[in-house]
Amino acid sequence: MMITINLLPESFRRPKESSVQQFPRSPLAVVIIGGLVLMLVGLGTMWQLHQASLAKLRGRLQSLHAQKQAVDELRASLVKLRDEDQAFEELNRQRLRWARMLNILSDVMPEKVWLTDLSYDQRGLVVQGSALAESGQEMVRIGRFVQDLKASPEVSAIIQDIQIESIKTVQDHQIEIVEFTLSCKLTGQVHAS
Repeated sequence: MMITINLLPESFRRPKESSVQQFPRSPLAVVIIGGLVLMLVGLGTMWQLHQASLAKLRGRLQSLHAQKQAVDELRASLVKLRDEDQAFEELNRQRLRWARMLNILSDVMPEKVWLTDLSYDQRGLVVQGSALAESGQEMVRIGRFVQDLKASPEVSAIIQDIQIESIKTVQDHQIEIVEFTLSCKLTGQVHAS
């Protein structure tokens, strides 16, 4: 350890250097410090660029996700439309058979019974109708209508099973009406070309 004695009066003494000022001022130290500062600035810039790029990719991913949902919904709608189109094409191919079926429905329809709706989907044929209520005879008429349909060989070729799904009585002004719904399970022959 070395002791330094300064005998100059205080007004002539050089002020003490801070630790930063004591740091060597050689050109190599300046280059190293400058290089470190440039490297930190470069890393910060790269980090900001990566963050901006990541934000842009996240935005694009959200946009693609929304587009994917729209495509999925469109695809589901397309599948549904294709199924409906296929059902309608089957109906068109079978129109003569269905024309005969409607003729049979007309032939076996009892008095005071009428149809209000026929619908067809992949599950089968749904027949809705009404009967004029007359002291319990309406139930007999509906039952006879179902039995006559089942007894028809032409109907049996198309319809495998006929079930009464619902029967309810409604009042239409002064007239009591019984509304009924039949579900008809179709045979595989309907779908044959």
